[in-house]
Amino acid sequence: MELKEYHYVYYSYEEYGRGYFGSRTCKCLPEEDVKYFGSFSDKNFKPTEKIILKSDYATREEAYADEITLQEYYKVVENPHFANRAYQSTTKFYYITPTEIASERGKINGLYHKQNRTGVCGRSKEKMSEDGKKATEKARELGVGLYGLSSKEKSEAGKIGGNRLKELGIGIFGMSIEERKKIGSKVGKEVGKQKWMCLETGFITSPGALGRYQKARNIDTSRRVRVS
Repeated sequence: MELKEYHYVYYSYEEYGRGYFGSRTCKCLPEEDVKYFGSFSDKNFKPTEKIILKSDYATREEAYADEITLQEYYKVVENPHFANRAYQSTTKFYYITPTEIASERGKINGLYHKQNRTGVCGRSKEKMSEDGKKATEKARELGVGLYGLSSKEKSEAGKIGGNRLKELGIGIFGMSIEERKKIGSKVGKEVGKQKWMCLETGFITSPGALGRYQKARNIDTSRRVRVS
């Protein structure tokens, strides 16, 4: 006579330590399955206790469903409290990479700061603009980032970036001709309102005109500052 199978979901744990969520099929009553603490691969995890969370499943698939819900709710792979190193699916374990973990944490942190107006989300546009200008001046002073590249290197980097955008069909390459014209017209008007000053001579004019002015006098075109 074939013995009846029982399916259950459990939580095994170290006393005052980490825990592990899992599901199990056995041929004895779940509360009698006392020697099994999980299929974990972490050799440092030494559970001594186990709680049967639910044991009235008709099939193992039903137990899997609850196990998956618990693991994903508590983010067991990312959470250092748990010994789970992979998430259970209905057929196998699946792993996430450190990059994926960082990405998920970034999304959670970003949402937290947005909701609570903290971090970068707690700074005004004026403050961010001011900090951006300071960072730009510091980079120019130290000759790092964009300011550490030669004119040829800047040109090559621009071409690579442009080709990549074109290849992916994003940015300006994802717009229709009408959308490009509209944006170009708007940007042109805004830029035309700007006034920039040459740091070498003090001459003030529009950005395009200042560039031509500086080039004609062999002045580095980065030697400028916006005044309005």
